[in-house]
Amino acid sequence: MTSTAPSRPIGGRTRLLTAPATAGVAYLLAWVTGLAVWPSNLDVAASGSQVVAAYTGHRGVAMTQSLLVHGVAAVALAIVVLSLGQAARGRDAGPLTQATVVAGVGAAAVSLLQCALGLLLAGSAVPDGDTGRAGSLFAAINRLDGLKMLALAVMAASGAALVRRTRLLPGWLGWLGVLLAVALVVSGIGYLLLSSTLAPSAYVAGLLLLAWVTSAGISLGGLQERQ
Repeated sequence: MTSTAPSRPIGGRTRLLTAPATAGVAYLLAWVTGLAVWPSNLDVAASGSQVVAAYTGHRGVAMTQSLLVHGVAAVALAIVVLSLGQAARGRDAGPLTQATVVAGVGAAAVSLLQCALGLLLAGSAVPDGDTGRAGSLFAAINRLDGLKMLALAVMAASGAALVRRTRLLPGWLGWLGVLLAVALVVSGIGYLLLSSTLAPSAYVAGLLLLAWVTSAGISLGGLQERQ
């Protein structure tokens, strides 16, 4: 006599491995890999000549980094946020769901714009030796980073409230979202103002953001599996 393996667990595992859990893990890997391929440490207020000097000889890895941390990460973030919004529908979350999704997807859109500017910087301005354009592009990318961080702060704050109201995700993600929102506001202001004093707080905000997005994605994947 032969037996047939049940299909439901396989389907559940497939959902868990595709989205949004895979998106959460992809977000983490995109950032870790992107920072590893080129650990550049340029000051947020670096001049155009400093930018050209730093990028010269590193254009390939700079473009790879931009594609990963601004491109791939943006898509992964959007998938996690949209999955959270879909899971929260019908749970009496009020405007929190819309606020979380709009802020998160908006941040992803800004990140894609940063990706395009980063490719333009490394692929055109630097090889041309155009310090003026390189400085302007570098400043624009950083200011957009500030705008993105503030959008992510809204996402984190509304997401934290959403977690507490719906209990879709583990409660500790709500508290992590609060800490993340505060850190992102500080670092976002630093990047908008190109402040060398406030901008380094992005390191703390970045670690908290990686933990939040990755954990939320994996938790949502588990929720899909149970359904």
